[in-house]
Amino acid sequence: MIYFGDVDAVFKLAACGFLPLLPELLGVPPDQFAIRYLPSLRGRVNRPAKRLANVVHHGHLAAFCATHRFLENSSNEARYRALLGGGMDPGEALLFAEAESTGGIVITGDKRALHAYAALSTAEQRARIKIVCWEQLLLRVHALHGYARLLQGCCAGIDHDKLLLLAFSSGPATPEDHALAALNSYLRALHSHSADILLQYSTAQ
Repeated sequence: MIYFGDVDAVFKLAACGFLPLLPELLGVPPDQFAIRYLPSLRGRVNRPAKRLANVVHHGHLAAFCATHRFLENSSNEARYRALLGGGMDPGEALLFAEAESTGGIVITGDKRALHAYAALSTAEQRARIKIVCWEQLLLRVHALHGYARLLQGCCAGIDHDKLLLLAFSSGPATPEDHALAALNSYLRALHSHSADILLQYSTAQ
Protein backbone atom coordinates (compact mmCIF):
# COMPACT_ATOMS: atom_id res chain seq x y z
CA MET A 1 0.00 0.00 0.00
CA ILE A 2 1.28 3.44 -0.93
CA TYR A 3 0.43 6.47 1.16
CA PHE A 4 0.30 10.01 -0.20
CA GLY A 5 0.97 12.82 2.25
CA ASP A 6 -0.10 16.40 1.82
CA VAL A 7 2.38 19.09 2.84
CA ASP A 8 0.43 20.53 5.75
CA ALA A 9 -0.30 17.17 7.35
CA VAL A 10 3.32 16.05 7.23
CA PHE A 11 4.59 19.43 8.41
CA LYS A 12 2.17 19.53 11.35
CA LEU A 13 3.10 16.00 12.38
CA ALA A 14 6.72 17.11 12.42
CA ALA A 15 5.92 20.26 14.41
CA CYS A 16 4.24 18.12 17.08
CA GLY A 17 7.07 15.59 17.16
CA PHE A 18 4.77 12.87 15.85
CA LEU A 19 6.32 12.34 12.42
CA PRO A 20 8.55 9.40 13.47
CA LEU A 21 5.39 7.70 14.78
CA LEU A 22 3.62 7.82 11.41
CA PRO A 23 4.04 4.13 10.41
CA GLU A 24 2.73 3.09 13.84
CA LEU A 25 -0.16 5.55 13.65
CA LEU A 26 -1.12 4.11 10.28
CA GLY A 27 -0.72 0.54 11.49
CA VAL A 28 2.06 -0.26 9.04
CA PRO A 29 5.37 -1.98 9.87
CA PRO A 30 8.19 0.53 9.27
CA ASP A 31 9.86 -1.74 6.72
CA GLN A 32 6.63 -1.88 4.69
CA PHE A 33 5.85 1.82 4.85
CA ALA A 34 5.99 3.61 1.50
CA ILE A 35 4.92 7.22 1.17
CA ARG A 36 5.02 9.80 -1.59
CA TYR A 37 4.96 13.49 -0.79
CA LEU A 38 4.70 16.74 -2.75
CA PRO A 39 8.00 18.41 -3.78
CA SER A 40 6.97 21.65 -2.05
CA LEU A 41 7.57 19.90 1.28
CA ARG A 42 11.29 20.07 0.55
CA GLY A 43 10.94 23.83 0.31
CA ARG A 44 9.73 23.94 3.88
CA VAL A 45 12.78 22.00 4.97
CA ASN A 46 15.25 24.23 3.14
CA ARG A 47 13.75 27.70 3.54
CA PRO A 48 14.98 29.44 6.72
CA ALA A 49 11.63 31.18 7.23
CA LYS A 50 9.84 27.81 7.32
CA ARG A 51 12.22 25.98 9.63
CA LEU A 52 10.70 24.48 12.73
CA ALA A 53 11.98 26.12 15.90
CA ASN A 54 12.54 22.73 17.49
CA VAL A 55 15.78 21.45 15.96
CA VAL A 56 14.96 17.81 16.67
CA HIS A 57 11.54 18.08 15.06
CA HIS A 58 13.02 19.83 12.03
CA GLY A 59 15.52 16.99 11.78
CA HIS A 60 12.62 14.52 11.66
CA LEU A 61 11.18 16.44 8.71
CA ALA A 62 14.51 16.51 6.87
CA ALA A 63 14.99 12.77 7.46
CA PHE A 64 11.48 12.07 6.19
CA CYS A 65 12.16 13.92 2.93
CA ALA A 66 15.48 12.14 2.49
CA THR A 67 13.98 8.70 3.16
CA HIS A 68 10.84 8.89 1.03
CA ARG A 69 10.19 9.83 -2.58
CA PHE A 70 8.28 12.83 -3.84
CA LEU A 71 5.42 12.69 -6.31
CA GLU A 72 5.89 14.99 -9.27
CA ASN A 73 3.59 13.72 -12.02
CA SER A 74 0.31 11.84 -12.17
CA SER A 75 0.04 8.50 -13.94
CA ASN A 76 -3.56 9.50 -14.79
CA GLU A 77 -3.26 12.92 -16.37
CA ALA A 78 -6.91 13.07 -17.42
CA ARG A 79 -8.16 12.51 -13.88
CA TYR A 80 -5.65 14.98 -12.48
CA ARG A 81 -6.85 17.61 -14.95
CA ALA A 82 -10.49 16.90 -14.08
CA LEU A 83 -9.84 17.41 -10.36
CA LEU A 84 -7.76 20.49 -11.05
CA GLY A 85 -10.44 21.92 -13.33
CA GLY A 86 -13.03 21.30 -10.63
CA GLY A 87 -11.23 23.63 -8.28
CA MET A 88 -8.87 21.43 -6.30
CA ASP A 89 -5.43 22.73 -5.38
CA PRO A 90 -2.80 21.36 -7.81
CA GLY A 91 -0.99 19.42 -5.11
CA GLU A 92 -4.13 17.88 -3.67
CA ALA A 93 -5.42 17.06 -7.17
CA LEU A 94 -2.16 15.21 -7.84
CA LEU A 95 -2.36 13.23 -4.59
CA PHE A 96 -5.99 12.21 -5.05
CA ALA A 97 -5.60 11.31 -8.72
CA GLU A 98 -2.58 9.14 -8.02
CA ALA A 99 -4.23 7.48 -5.02
CA GLU A 100 -7.20 6.59 -7.20
CA SER A 101 -4.89 5.07 -9.81
CA THR A 102 -2.95 2.98 -7.29
CA GLY A 103 -5.58 2.18 -4.68
CA GLY A 104 -3.61 4.33 -2.26
CA ILE A 105 -4.36 6.23 0.91
CA VAL A 106 -4.16 10.02 1.19
CA ILE A 107 -3.01 11.55 4.47
CA THR A 108 -4.53 15.01 4.57
CA GLY A 109 -5.59 17.84 6.78
CA ASP A 110 -7.13 19.82 3.93
CA LYS A 111 -10.90 20.04 4.50
CA ARG A 112 -11.41 22.08 1.34
CA ALA A 113 -9.85 19.29 -0.72
CA LEU A 114 -12.20 16.74 0.83
CA HIS A 115 -15.23 18.91 0.12
CA ALA A 116 -14.08 19.37 -3.47
CA TYR A 117 -13.36 15.68 -3.93
CA ALA A 118 -16.86 14.83 -2.73
CA ALA A 119 -18.28 16.93 -5.55
CA LEU A 120 -15.83 15.69 -8.17
CA SER A 121 -15.86 11.92 -7.63
CA THR A 122 -18.22 9.08 -8.46
CA ALA A 123 -18.94 6.12 -6.19
CA GLU A 124 -16.68 3.99 -8.38
CA GLN A 125 -13.80 6.44 -8.08
CA ARG A 126 -14.28 6.77 -4.32
CA ALA A 127 -14.16 3.00 -3.93
CA ARG A 128 -10.52 3.09 -5.09
CA ILE A 129 -9.28 5.46 -2.40
CA LYS A 130 -9.06 5.92 1.37
CA ILE A 131 -8.03 8.91 3.41
CA VAL A 132 -6.54 9.39 6.85
CA CYS A 133 -7.32 12.84 8.18
CA TRP A 134 -5.38 14.97 10.67
CA GLU A 135 -7.89 14.36 13.47
CA GLN A 136 -7.61 10.60 13.07
CA LEU A 137 -3.85 10.75 13.45
CA LEU A 138 -4.13 12.80 16.65
CA LEU A 139 -6.68 10.37 18.06
CA ARG A 140 -4.34 7.52 17.16
CA VAL A 141 -1.58 9.17 19.18
CA HIS A 142 -3.98 9.26 22.12
CA ALA A 143 -5.07 5.65 21.63
CA LEU A 144 -1.53 4.30 21.32
CA HIS A 145 0.50 6.63 23.56
CA GLY A 146 -1.94 8.25 25.95
CA TYR A 147 -3.03 11.77 26.68
CA ALA A 148 0.24 13.00 28.17
CA ARG A 149 2.07 12.31 24.90
CA LEU A 150 -0.72 13.85 22.83
CA LEU A 151 -0.83 16.96 25.02
CA GLN A 152 2.93 17.45 24.95
CA GLY A 153 3.14 17.15 21.17
CA CYS A 154 0.08 19.25 20.38
CA CYS A 155 1.26 22.04 22.65
CA ALA A 156 4.62 21.95 20.86
CA GLY A 157 2.94 22.35 17.49
CA ILE A 158 0.05 24.58 18.54
CA ASP A 159 1.19 27.60 16.53
CA HIS A 160 0.98 25.62 13.29
CA ASP A 161 -2.67 24.56 13.35
CA LYS A 162 -5.97 26.28 14.18
CA LEU A 163 -7.53 23.03 15.37
CA LEU A 164 -4.80 22.62 17.96
CA LEU A 165 -5.42 26.16 19.18
CA LEU A 166 -9.07 25.29 19.77
CA ALA A 167 -8.64 21.77 21.11
CA PHE A 168 -5.77 22.70 23.44
CA SER A 169 -6.95 26.20 24.28
CA SER A 170 -5.57 26.04 27.83
CA GLY A 171 -2.16 24.83 26.74
CA PRO A 172 -0.59 22.22 29.04
CA ALA A 173 -3.55 22.67 31.44
CA THR A 174 -6.11 21.58 28.82
CA PRO A 175 -8.37 18.84 30.26
CA GLU A 176 -8.34 15.57 28.38
CA ASP A 177 -12.10 15.50 27.88
CA HIS A 178 -12.08 18.98 26.32
CA ALA A 179 -9.33 18.11 23.84
CA LEU A 180 -10.84 14.78 22.81
CA ALA A 181 -14.31 16.29 22.45
CA ALA A 182 -12.92 18.91 20.06
CA LEU A 183 -11.00 16.37 17.97
CA ASN A 184 -13.98 14.02 17.75
CA SER A 185 -16.29 16.90 16.84
CA TYR A 186 -14.12 17.84 13.86
CA LEU A 187 -13.88 14.19 12.84
CA ARG A 188 -17.67 13.77 12.96
CA ALA A 189 -18.05 16.82 10.73
CA LEU A 190 -16.11 14.99 8.00
CA HIS A 191 -18.62 12.16 7.99
CA SER A 192 -21.20 14.31 6.21
CA HIS A 193 -19.22 14.15 2.99
CA SER A 194 -16.32 11.71 3.46
CA ALA A 195 -17.50 8.86 5.70
CA ASP A 196 -17.19 6.34 2.87
CA ILE A 197 -13.51 7.07 2.24
CA LEU A 198 -12.23 7.52 5.80
CA LEU A 199 -9.90 4.68 6.73
CA GLN A 200 -11.36 2.67 9.59
CA TYR A 201 -9.04 1.42 12.31
CA SER A 202 -9.66 -1.70 14.35
CA THR A 203 -8.19 0.04 17.41
CA ALA A 204 -10.88 1.97 19.24
CA GLN A 205 -10.47 5.71 18.97
